[in-house]
Amino acid sequence: MKENLTDQIKGIYQNGMRWIQLEIQYAKLTATEKLTVLMTTLVLGAVCLLLGVVILILLSFALVDVFKGIMDPGLAYLTVGGILILMIVAIILLRRPLLENPIARLLSKLILDIKPSDHEHK
Repeated sequence: MKENLTDQIKGIYQNGMRWIQLEIQYAKLTATEKLTVLMTTLVLGAVCLLLGVVILILLSFALVDVFKGIMDPGLAYLTVGGILILMIVAIILLRRPLLENPIARLLSKLILDIKPSDHEHK
């Protein structure tokens, strides 16, 4: 009876240790997956930001050339600079819906496993 009880306790202990090891391995795999998605999103965002800056510079010079036909070249550069300042102000004023909310949704979806359909139905 004592040997049987000891064997059962050893079996429970071994199963418990195996379960803990599997949970740790699952947590590592989940963290790796979430970090991969996060890093991919950050790299993609950085590439898009860099390309967007280049495109914005080229479009600004094109707009300056368009305005040069209408006004003095110095005033054309000032006008395009003013337009860019207005765009920056608009982005600052709309930072919550444009930047904070999408980032918060991405992080909460990654970390908390919140599905978009669960959030929309509530």
